[in-house]
Order: sequence, then structure tokens, then C-alpha cells
Amino acid sequence: MVIVMGANATPADIDHVLARLQEQGCRGERTVGVERTIITVVGPATPALQEDVRLLPHVVGVVLLGKSYDRASLDSHPEPTTVRIGDAALIGGEQLALIVGPGAVESAAQLSALAPALRQGRATVLMGGALRPAQSPYAFTGLGEDGLRHLAAARQATGLPILEQVPDIAALETVARYADALEIGAHSMTNFGLLEAVAATGKPILLRRGLSATLDEWLLSAERILLAGNPNVVLCEAGIRTYETATSLTPDISAIPALKRLTHLPVLADPARASGRAELVPDLALAAIAAGADGLILELHPNPDRALADGPQSLTPDQFVALSARIAALAPAVGRSLPPPA
Repeated sequence: MVIVMGANATPADIDHVLARLQEQGCRGERTVGVERTIITVVGPATPALQEDVRLLPHVVGVVLLGKSYDRASLDSHPEPTTVRIGDAALIGGEQLALIVGPGAVESAAQLSALAPALRQGRATVLMGGALRPAQSPYAFTGLGEDGLRHLAAARQATGLPILEQVPDIAALETVARYADALEIGAHSMTNFGLLEAVAATGKPILLRRGLSATLDEWLLSAERILLAGNPNVVLCEAGIRTYETATSLTPDISAIPALKRLTHLPVLADPARASGRAELVPDLALAAIAAGADGLILELHPNPDRALADGPQSLTPDQFVALSARIAALAPAVGRSLPPPA
């Protein structure tokens, strides 16, 4: 249940509602918006409680939620959420976010070679696979903490905050020491112990959709993070598993506008992971922005043909800069923008 307070409600009026909820064995969590304050009720929303609350001063609406993800629902939080990563990167606002970097960190020299393109291509967050969970036991799984050190040095050089995946609880403490934001991969979307442990760090969390997850299942995983007290959740659509073999996964562009009608959380798209083919990335990236994505995750490598991982889906620096210019040209048509080149 969500309680909507009138525009003229005072802090005392809101406190009175919160106290009444507590008397009835419930808890209220306030969200202060630009014009109104919304109170999300945690606990049984009995008919008696609903009627009681409706009669309180300056309560202008009581909304019963039919969804099982109250905190993630757009009904309980009508204003879009923005998530800040580091000192400057903001995801979910008018400005689009570009999270860019190599699928696997190979060396400090590799990251240095990408730095000019990151600046020219208007990247807002640096990513890189330092600890890479892989389906094949023979695949390159990253440099571990050495890779995180390389990313930290690149952050110092570029000024970009770092996003890094947490493959399991054992790696959490190490990754959290270096990264500004933490990523939950598709295979971990339902690892509830990991979700709660990552939420407890207080750092922003990027939650990828599971390969076979419905939107409701995905939002329930986000709900678990929000319920643990961490409001800084970003969703990432990176393809789903179908019978199609022309691409590594099937890009689900339709999920983006659908999510925008279900949740207030920011939504990114990862066209590289979804398609597995670098030549498809620009078209899918532009389609995702046109569909309402708040930004993109793009894989970048100085020489994709020699990459230790994810080479076929990685853009070259020149390709990334060219795509960034196309995104900047498209963005105003959907009411968005990109920051100027650094």
C-alpha cells in the first residue's frame, strides 16, 4: 500500500501518519518528491487500516499495489530514480550514461590505450572484467586483484568511476575495496545471498537480467536489494536465451519500454553481450536509446582480434567514438543528451 500526501502536508502531518501506521503494526517509509511525499507501507494493508489512513489530514490518496515488488514498482515511486556512481556519473537523468571498457582486463597498457577514446567518446563509467565468471572452465577468467589495481590506476588517470562484477560472496570484499559500483551478472540474478551481501555495502548495484528471467522475476531480485536498504539499483537488459543462434542471446529491446511502465529504476542496455557480434552493436545501441534506455554498456578493446575474451563483440576505439557521435545526434530526438567530449 502507498499513501500519497498532499502538496501542503507538513512534516508534522507526515509524522502523524507514520505514527498511526506504527500503532497498527506496520512501518512507513517516506519518499520526498518534488511536489508530494509518498509513504510506502510495509506490513499488512488491512481494509480497516486503509479506511483509517484515508481519513487522516492531508492524505490525498491510498493506492493498493497489485505487484509483489512494492519498492521497485512505479506505482509506489512515480518519479524516476537516479543513481550516482562516484562523484559525477549519474544514471537515470536527462543525460545518457555510457559504461565502457574491456570485457577482460589484460594489462595496464591495454587500459592506457583505451583512455583517449574513453574521453573523446564521452564515457561516464569505466568497466573491465577483472574477475570473470565463465561458462567454460578453459576460458580466461581475468587477472583477479591485479586487474582491479589496473582499473584503479585507470580511474586515477581518466577520472571515471569503476563498475566491476562480483562473481560470488568470497570475492565481494576484494571487489568492493576498488570498485565504485558493483555488478550482479545474469547467472547470479537469483543468488539471493549474494544480492543481500552486495546490498549491504551501500554501493550502487547494476543488476543484469537472468538469461531466462521474466520481467517480474527480475524486478523481484531488484526488490530484494531495495528491501535490504540499498536504493541505488540500476537494471541492465543484456539479452535472453531463445532458440535463435544467429546471435549469442536474443536482444530484448521490447523489455526497455515495458520496464519503464513497471519500475522507477534506471534501465541500461548491453548490445554487445546481447548479440555477441560487434557489427550489430551500433544498430542495437541506437535502438535501445530510441526505446527509452537510460544508457548503454559497451565493450571496447584496442585490438579485438587479439582479445583474451569477448573479442567478437568488442568495438575498436575508433568504432566507439563514431558510435558515440551517432548517439549524441539521436539523443535530442528522445529528450536526452550526452556530455561533451572530455
